[in-house]
Amino acid sequence: MKKVIVISIVFALMLGAMIGEIVYVNQFYNGIQHDLEIIAESIDANEEHVDNQDTVALCAALEEKWEKGKKIMLMLQNHNTVRNLDGQIMSLGAVVRSDNYNDAVIFARSAINYIDDILLDSVPYLSNLL
Repeated sequence: MKKVIVISIVFALMLGAMIGEIVYVNQFYNGIQHDLEIIAESIDANEEHVDNQDTVALCAALEEKWEKGKKIMLMLQNHNTVRNLDGQIMSLGAVVRSDNYNDAVIFARSAINYIDDILLDSVPYLSNLL
């Protein structure tokens, strides 16, 4: 009987940890995606002068937020996925600072779509399990 109780407690702890991980990862990526959408709107609004103070500040804030959460994401997610998104976020900041509208739009939309794909893979749907 003691073994059943111990096994049940361990199972409950593992289940709680898995649910906590899914919630944390989804909230973090949803926050990053929201910031990227704001940056994309700012880029579209300032087509002639992409490297304005507002857009550069938004990119710097996004890069700072990403750097703080990147270490945790490397522990919880696939390394290649995190590194690819890291490259897209850093490249977005660089092209915004270089006043390159076309590349800024491409990197912003690409990162937003990439996060959509990450979120689809991070939640255990039945189709992901089979």
